[in-house]
Amino acid sequence: MKRTLLASTALVAMSGAAYAQGVTLSGSAEMGIADGGSGDAMFHQDVDVSFKMEAMTDAGLTFGTAVDLDEDAGAVGGDDAGVAAYVKGPFGNVTLGDTDGAFDWAMSEVGGAGAIADDHTGHAGFNGNSGLDGNDGNDGQILRYDNSFGGLGVALSFEQEDGGSNGDIIGAGVTGGFGDVSLGVGFQTHDNANIAGASVSASFGDISGGLNFSRLSHDTDGDTTHIGVGATYTMGGTSVNVNFGRSETGGMDDTGFGVAAQHDLGGGAKIQFGYGNSQNADDTEEDTWSLGLAMGF
Repeated sequence: MKRTLLASTALVAMSGAAYAQGVTLSGSAEMGIADGGSGDAMFHQDVDVSFKMEAMTDAGLTFGTAVDLDEDAGAVGGDDAGVAAYVKGPFGNVTLGDTDGAFDWAMSEVGGAGAIADDHTGHAGFNGNSGLDGNDGNDGQILRYDNSFGGLGVALSFEQEDGGSNGDIIGAGVTGGFGDVSLGVGFQTHDNANIAGASVSASFGDISGGLNFSRLSHDTDGDTTHIGVGATYTMGGTSVNVNFGRSETGGMDDTGFGVAAQHDLGGGAKIQFGYGNSQNADDTEEDTWSLGLAMGF
């Protein structure tokens, strides 16, 4: 009932064209317990609300915006965190705002299932493939163009320097595949560093998995190589993910593995468990875990 009322209120405030073509409201919530590595379990709760507004010009050009109210304002400069606007048509898609650069767009991740505190993707060996997005001196506002030609996808991205010394960030990505196997290759560069990577993902019946590799070359900090592998098994409403990663810089390794399990209760509710283990380059070890209920609306 509350969802319908809120959506109706938002629609009344829009123009006739936008009302006719689409304003959607969605959200999620989490509740449970989590241990972030201190050894003491604490209460955990999180709420996320998202809006999407989309309409179409008389010539058939689609335009819209997406707003995620859960985003951390530190991720993107000014008041633009969690906000992106887009235009799409036969020419492809153009997005500006809090979105992925071409490297991240092309690369697949190895974490599946879900955990309320994302422990399975928070360990020292996990890499979310963000590349150089939002590097120091860049504000995180990304302009990306992407398009697909049959089974081939391409993307180009640009992020302006904002008071730092890295210069602008330029990226490119390509995706493709055959059957149940998908491939991705990405590259990004700025004045002081560049990163290149490749990934492969596949699904075979109830099992899906992926492998990614990247190499970051930095003028002053040396090179960092990363490899990640993961697999997810789904049976009915239950999914289990296991993943492992290793990051090496100058002979020093950060490694880790994660496990996530979830069971779908129906209606948007899922019981989730997550665990992460980190083996850090300084010989320290950290364990994190969480257990709780994830709700989608």
